[in-house]
Amino acid sequence: MADTDDFDPARVLDGWRPPAPASVDLDLGRLLDSGRAAIDEAKKARLQARGYAMGDVQDVDLPTVAPLPPVNDIPPLNLPATRSRADARVLERWHPGAWTALARRVRGASSEVVQTPRGPQVENHAPQWLCALWPPQGLDLPLLGRWPELAMLVSAETAFGALHQLLPSLPPGASLWPATLEVDWALLADLVRHQDARLRPAQAQALRELAEAERSASFARLNDGYAWRDRAARRRA
Repeated sequence: MADTDDFDPARVLDGWRPPAPASVDLDLGRLLDSGRAAIDEAKKARLQARGYAMGDVQDVDLPTVAPLPPVNDIPPLNLPATRSRADARVLERWHPGAWTALARRVRGASSEVVQTPRGPQVENHAPQWLCALWPPQGLDLPLLGRWPELAMLVSAETAFGALHQLLPSLPPGASLWPATLEVDWALLADLVRHQDARLRPAQAQALRELAEAERSASFARLNDGYAWRDRAARRRA
């Protein structure tokens, strides 16, 4: 029997070797199948415990979703150009040879009931613009005479759209300059109201109201101007 005084605990494991590890099955497909089968069996057991028969359970095949085409295979969008060909004829600045055009909104968008052979119907109308057109100005003529070459009432959403409708009235190749000059709007409104037989009653009324408002405003400016001069003359006396 060995002497207990010679026992060394630190040397107890001398010569010990761990046992060889068990072989590992690296077939992942078989592992997944076995795991899936175990899950399916567990599902069936739970369903049976709830009173469902296995004949009531059916596998559902989901539809196959077609893969998206590569980005390079998607056809490009044909977007319309941001500027039309007619835009080049509408100038940002005046230059010799350009026709001068002015536009003023007479009334906003509106609706009215009209009688038709099929009964009354509602018609929607875009804003109305009073437009006038003067021929190119020369050095021998005053800038914008009282009488324009053309005056008309135009339906459009914007003043730019209204002025575009004047382009067919220009000579071929002529350009148009949208101006912001002082003109006799009352005279222009009267011209269109008396000369355009196609005006609707609402359009004629809007032109009449514009002419009256312009004349009232002109009289007020004239009256205030003379009153100011009279006060200034009295102060100097």
